[in-house]
Amino acid sequence: MTQFYEIHIEGHLDGQWADWFDSMSITLEEDGTTLLSGPVPDQPALYGLLRKVRDLGLTLVAVKRVTEVSNPQSTNQIRSNAKMNVNITKKLDTKVLLSTLWIVVMINMLKADILSLYIPGAAEELSRTSASAGASIPQLMLIGAVMGQLGIAMIVLSRVLKYGINRWVNIVVGIVTIAYIWGGMASYPHYIFIATVETLCLLLIVGFAWTWRSIEA
Repeated sequence: MTQFYEIHIEGHLDGQWADWFDSMSITLEEDGTTLLSGPVPDQPALYGLLRKVRDLGLTLVAVKRVTEVSNPQSTNQIRSNAKMNVNITKKLDTKVLLSTLWIVVMINMLKADILSLYIPGAAEELSRTSASAGASIPQLMLIGAVMGQLGIAMIVLSRVLKYGINRWVNIVVGIVTIAYIWGGMASYPHYIFIATVETLCLLLIVGFAWTWRSIEA
């Protein structure tokens, strides 16, 4: 007879682990644990789930049988809901979220540069910025090119770097990019608006990376 179980694991699991636990729903609890919940057809299946927890090097906190499910229709509904929760978790994968936010930042940077080309006296404004910064125009352009390439690299790095270094690279590069955006800010309304959007995205990047908790096998 199918039974419904709740398995608590220490730490937060990313959506990438969902495939390891079949139709179990993955819920990230506020106390820092992960709840695996769903129907288990029999005891061998339960032991199989617990072996997966062990093989992944995860810390088991508690196992609880919630209720018995004897109605096949109810069982199918629970499995359907579990799969839906797993899909939602996958969509909220932190690596994908960080990478997507970096894409938004880079698109807005490109938009700001394109719109600035239509401003009369843009070259003179660049000369004044160069003088106030104590750097030549080629040097300023090189800094802009480096920051642009760094942002593009973060789109890929956010997806491929391992958890620990991924967090800190996003935090550090996010803060540096915010300083770069506002350090060279022009007083044009379009630039202020776009810089504000970029900053909000970068603050989200730093915030998500700072609070990101994951368990890696």
